[in-house]
Amino acid sequence: MPAPEIKIAALCDHAVVGQDGKVSLLGIFRNISVSTLPAQHPRMYVVAVLGLEPGQHDVTVRLVRPDGAAAMVDAPKIGVQATAGQDVNVVVELNNLSFASYGTHRFDLEVDGSKIGSLPVAISQMASAPGARRN
Repeated sequence: MPAPEIKIAALCDHAVVGQDGKVSLLGIFRNISVSTLPAQHPRMYVVAVLGLEPGQHDVTVRLVRPDGAAAMVDAPKIGVQATAGQDVNVVVELNNLSFASYGTHRFDLEVDGSKIGSLPVAISQMASAPGARRN
């Protein structure tokens, strides 16, 4: 039995799965610049294309802070049905996600309770414009 495989994974501004099963991603990113903390990101999508054994699986997406602590109280869990010879599309929309610290956070992808990989996102302080006044 082969291990679950991440074939593609990305963070993006928007994602759509067409009727033909193709995934379309808009605005792929790995960095978020914020002016202050805590910061809220209005909307993002975690998208993964997975190779899984046929059958029912639970896919969980966990956000982990740079210190290793969980950053989301309720990690999204999605039930998927894998078919032989076909990849499984996982699209998770996250709205108003809060970041309380700078540094590289990561989205851990789990299948049936086992971590199969991570997707990093760096939260950094936005550079102030030259000559800008600070209060």
